[in-house]
Amino acid sequence: MIKDRLTFFMFLFMGIGLFISSIALSYRSLNVLFTYEVTSGKLIDFAEKLKKDNKTGLSTQYFSPVYQFYDRKGNLHTINSGEYSNSKSFSSTRAKIYYNKEFPEISVTGIFQLYIVPLISVFFCVVCLGMAYVFRKPAVPFR
Repeated sequence: MIKDRLTFFMFLFMGIGLFISSIALSYRSLNVLFTYEVTSGKLIDFAEKLKKDNKTGLSTQYFSPVYQFYDRKGNLHTINSGEYSNSKSFSSTRAKIYYNKEFPEISVTGIFQLYIVPLISVFFCVVCLGMAYVFRKPAVPFR
C-alpha cells in the first residue's frame, strides 16, 4: 500500500514538472514562430566539436552547420545552428531561420528546437500522469 502511494506521488510530481516544462517550451516555440522574422539561410561551413568518452577514452567528432542569412535591413549575419551530428550529410544547404527583429543575432534554426523538444516533453508528461492515474489507488488483493 505504501509502495503504491509512493509510486503515485512520484509519477504525479514528475508529471506536474513535465507539464510545467512543456508549457514553457511550447510558449517559447509559439513566441518564436509568431514574433520572429523568417528568412532563409545558406550553409557556409561546419563548426566542429570533439567529444571524448570518459569510459573508453575514444574521441568522436561532431559537426554543426553554420549558416549565413540577411535580415530585413540587408545586414549579413552568421549563426551556428547548435544541432550537432556525427555526419555532415544530415545538413541541408538551405535552412529556415527565425530571428529577433530588434536583435538579429538572436536567432533559431531547425525543427528540433521548435517542435520536437516540446512534443517530447508533452509525451512524457502524459506518460507520467497516466502512470499516476494507474497507481492512484492501492492494489486490492485478489481472493
